[in-house]
Amino acid sequence: MPDRTEPLTLLEPVDDISDVQLPPRFADAVAEVRSAIARCDDAGIPRDTVLAALMTELMPRLVEAYGSNGVASALSELAREILASGSPPSANQ
Repeated sequence: MPDRTEPLTLLEPVDDISDVQLPPRFADAVAEVRSAIARCDDAGIPRDTVLAALMTELMPRLVEAYGSNGVASALSELAREILASGSPPSANQ
């Protein structure tokens, strides 16, 4: 299992999840999402379009599951972790 104590490591894909309690069929779901992303790449769909589509599908589900305050809090924490990582800004920031 990769060291997930550093902010940048939190953003890496999870491949070895043997030490983590995850929902049933998590590995199957991750494989399906990765497959869908690969199919989009193969179809020539721009990566930023794929990311926008994923966010559009993800946000309502997160709000339904955790409430707007819970999602806002989690995104705020994620933003703090990303900013604290000191990673260089990307062109889309």
